[in-house]
Amino acid sequence: MINTIKMDVRSLTQNEKKILEFIEEFINSKGISPTYSEIKEAFGFSSYNSVQRYIHQLQDKGYVKVPGNNQKRAIKLLQSSGALRNSLSHIRSKQQTTIAVSTPTITPGVDGPRQGSLSLPMLGRVAAGRPIEALTHEEFQEVPTSMVRHPDKCFTLEVRGNSMIGDSILDRDVLIVQSQKIARNGEIAVCLIDQEATVKRYYLHQGSGLARPQVELRPANPELESQWYPPDQVEIRGIVVGLLRKF
Repeated sequence: MINTIKMDVRSLTQNEKKILEFIEEFINSKGISPTYSEIKEAFGFSSYNSVQRYIHQLQDKGYVKVPGNNQKRAIKLLQSSGALRNSLSHIRSKQQTTIAVSTPTITPGVDGPRQGSLSLPMLGRVAAGRPIEALTHEEFQEVPTSMVRHPDKCFTLEVRGNSMIGDSILDRDVLIVQSQKIARNGEIAVCLIDQEATVKRYYLHQGSGLARPQVELRPANPELESQWYPPDQVEIRGIVVGLLRKF
């Protein structure tokens, strides 16, 4: 049975966290809150609508407050960007229940009686957001044997970011990846771009008026856009076949 944990601090998307950190650092360094114009310039937004949307989201989640009197520097910081991290760390220290997710649906469920486990290489972190680092051997991860069909072809990675939340892949989940060099359209793939790893749904587009084939790495987060690359810039390292989650 899974215990439901109620958290006062709501999770942030990668972009929300960056903007909150910018506001916090601005206030700490200058003693005043940034204007919408300063946020727009810092992040290169094309319009003020993007700034207003993110501030509204941060306000809804209880991190900032903006009085409705149109003051120029009216953003008030209610909680720091570290509040969620501290809350999650506290929860993890209290509970270390692992939820094993059966393949291939990537839908959290309860891990039944285990018939044993095996150790798979943990090859570092992978970004569910922007690419962050190449795959390097670091340690091992215990995985239920029932989740792995081909142990000699599998490895694990820790997720960083929230671009795949629509597929129930959350920040700090551990992905089980089957090593292979090809992926079918729509599969969740781990790819290298300029030696940096990322996880996205993979689509190869060719024909239909395109001058040349293009690889689309599509996030599962409506706030983010697909990343497009020529096929020779994308190296497929494997497809996601399951995940582990700790609370």
